[in-house]
Amino acid sequence: MDKMEQFQAVGKEIDQWLEQIMQEPDVAQLNPAQQQDLATIIDSFVEIAVVGLGKQPEQWDDQLVGEVMFSRFVVLLEKDDQTQKLYDLIPFALKKLFGYLGAQKKLPNASHLTDWVNINAKGLQSLYNPKFDDFYRDLVAAMRREGIDVKDHQAVDDFTKLYLKQHPRAGIELYTDQD
Repeated sequence: MDKMEQFQAVGKEIDQWLEQIMQEPDVAQLNPAQQQDLATIIDSFVEIAVVGLGKQPEQWDDQLVGEVMFSRFVVLLEKDDQTQKLYDLIPFALKKLFGYLGAQKKLPNASHLTDWVNINAKGLQSLYNPKFDDFYRDLVAAMRREGIDVKDHQAVDDFTKLYLKQHPRAGIELYTDQD
């Protein structure tokens, strides 16, 4: 099965899962925008885990969840999906997904992953920060212009240090509260 076929098969499976999750009372009471955000979170998470990383639910662990959410999730979302309201729903959405898959016997460590979400809820809700997003987009664009291999961690670290020396204001502004 090629990537496109796999993507389509995963999409159908996600749709089935979402259909069931949307019928749960605490999800059904959400407003339509919240339900759409919940679907976006679940859809994005599963696509990254299954299609992107090649891990089926029975293979998911806290390391995978952390990698998906803290390294790849924000990058996958469309700009108009990146709202604080969506990010506030991440812990709830992941717990619904893990609970559903656990009840279906597809996720053996569902309770462990739910605990992980509870422990990391604050970090998950604050994943998106427009200032950090803009900074990292500029940094990655500069790396591309300079031909830096983003898989070479040492080259990325060295370039980032140089970039911050050359653009000290950019680094300072990340941590300056504008409010």
